[in-house]
Amino acid sequence: MSQSKHAVELCALLVDETYGELTSRIFTILLRRGRLTIPLLSKHTRLSPNKLRHGLAVLVQENLVYYHFDEDTNTTNYEANPEAAYMLVRSGKIVEIARSRYGDLAAEIVGNLFLSGHSTVKELVSGYIARLAEAEAMRKREERLANGNNGQSKTPVQAPAPHNPAGQMHSMLTELLESGLIQPLTGKIFLSPTDTYDKIAKKMLQDDFGGSIKGTKQKEDLKEKIRERLFNLRSEREWKSVGKKRPLNGNHANGINGSNKRRRLSNGAVNGDHYFEDDGTRLDPNMLVRINYEKCTVVLRNNRLVTLASNRIGATTAQVYEAGLRLIEKTVPRCRLDPRIDDVKDLPDGPVFSTMELTAALSKSVRTGTGIGSVSSDKIDTRKLEKAHKSRKRVDEAEVEGEASSDEDELMDDIAVANGNGNIPEIDPDSDGHGDDPFDDDDDIRKPSKRAKVTFQDHLPKPEAAENRENRMLQIKNHLLLLAGDDCGFLRKCGTQGLGQWTVDFEGITQYLQEEEMDTMLLERFGKVGHRLARMMRKLGKLDEKQLPNLALVRQKDVRTKLAEMQMAGVVDIQEVPRDSGRTTSRTIFLWYFDVERVSTILLDSIYKNMSRCFQRLDIERRRVQDVLALTERTDLLDEQPEKYMDTEQLNMLHEIEEKEESLLGHIGRLDELVAIFRDY
Repeated sequence: MSQSKHAVELCALLVDETYGELTSRIFTILLRRGRLTIPLLSKHTRLSPNKLRHGLAVLVQENLVYYHFDEDTNTTNYEANPEAAYMLVRSGKIVEIARSRYGDLAAEIVGNLFLSGHSTVKELVSGYIARLAEAEAMRKREERLANGNNGQSKTPVQAPAPHNPAGQMHSMLTELLESGLIQPLTGKIFLSPTDTYDKIAKKMLQDDFGGSIKGTKQKEDLKEKIRERLFNLRSEREWKSVGKKRPLNGNHANGINGSNKRRRLSNGAVNGDHYFEDDGTRLDPNMLVRINYEKCTVVLRNNRLVTLASNRIGATTAQVYEAGLRLIEKTVPRCRLDPRIDDVKDLPDGPVFSTMELTAALSKSVRTGTGIGSVSSDKIDTRKLEKAHKSRKRVDEAEVEGEASSDEDELMDDIAVANGNGNIPEIDPDSDGHGDDPFDDDDDIRKPSKRAKVTFQDHLPKPEAAENRENRMLQIKNHLLLLAGDDCGFLRKCGTQGLGQWTVDFEGITQYLQEEEMDTMLLERFGKVGHRLARMMRKLGKLDEKQLPNLALVRQKDVRTKLAEMQMAGVVDIQEVPRDSGRTTSRTIFLWYFDVERVSTILLDSIYKNMSRCFQRLDIERRRVQDVLALTERTDLLDEQPEKYMDTEQLNMLHEIEEKEESLLGHIGRLDELVAIFRDY
């Protein structure tokens, strides 16, 4: 994360919003001053060493601060972790992802890890059991009160507590570990990337090269050994399941969403969002786990691409695209490669998936026949439907006699072509309407007509299920071709011909998203002329000032005025190329150019500034109604509704501050999407 003024201010506000003023004060000094020891921290923060240790304990627990013990000087250095601080903005999005995929229990685990930083499996299990016991005691107390007042209970029936909450908690933690949303925690993760690299380099230099290196070849060998060691160290942090992989709740075999199909528990209750069946998995109680921010960023990027596909192509194609992204999500641990660890030279195609794998993984509820080549109802020729209805009667009569005319066969073939998938629809006037429409794309095996008489051919095996699978695969392939043919380049066909393998070039899609956001910004700030000039320079490179009016079809005076305005904002810049040593104006070529990286940096800094202003405005609005908010935080009134202990004016103030909080936090979430596009994706 860039250490600009507004970025430092935003990280400090995020820490203050979540963990309080003490930790925010220490964290801000570490961001501004760099690596410091406790005596230097005490000098800059004007806090006692005792308070500093309390604040540093919280920051280290939350992985907001790295620490490194120097054996030579016998001191401990502390360094801020701005990436972890910024991820606090996305805590709500990550919790919602866990809830949508795995249920409320997963969302509770992820939320607790955001608050505690990291925790052991034993602590998470004990906390879950205690919460269930407290909820059960409260439910019984409400039932006793209702029975005592009215003679009969009118409280809603709640789901019973699970029989084995510890086992279900272990199963849910295993699900999250396998998905990569959480990861095991080791002691080496508290070292900063720079300290980790220096420590490994020092050890490699001493063990393999005798303390010194000579020549370019030894330098390259040392870098390669360090890269391999860093790669192995990063691989050790990834979760690896032991033993036979257990069956999941339908999120790989029968659908893309694990919450679509739930198994039934032993007591007969349907396995819903809160309770999961115990499959016998047990984790080490002392194992530490934490949020895997890199994997969460990958999931957020996939959701952003699915939204883009839905807006550009359609909802059905977006569902197919989402299923494909879920197939390759397991093999994509992070969005951006680290040049220190990953070998970025001669990289092959990224993770791939085949059309057959996607067909097996796509949920049956997705109607793949829709969303491709749809037309309005007034353009459908209904004469073929009437001919099909009349010819069906003749076909049934011919089947009784054991023959059918060739003319009717040709007509049915025409209907099959009109149907779009090669299947002859069963048309029956007494049916419920699903068989009367040749454009209906029902994946179920069609039942025979009620009016058709049973013949010898009806007892023969009909490969309709296989045909439906082939048709569904063909329809999915058509959706994939739509994605591959779009200007965004959602997919790219790869691999050997005939295998139907697909991959995703994330760098190209990210570049497209960045250009779209840049164009939106340029259009809003500099109008159509500035937008046109910037796009021309981005596509054609450096352009002479004399060529711009003719290329942009704008008057030279307007071009110079707009270029000066954009240069003052830092969007474009000029390069002078003298033709001779005199450097006169008439003998100088002025080249204007558009620097994409520079504009991205300016945009990021502007976004950080806007997010900081939103948090400051939120703090000011809360201070105005501090007395009302203090009432809602009282422990003796937490179980009561605000209407019972507040008057009308206080309630209006409470509702007003809640609306402002929702508006400001929603604006911060939208700004965070821009940060992810320009920095993380």
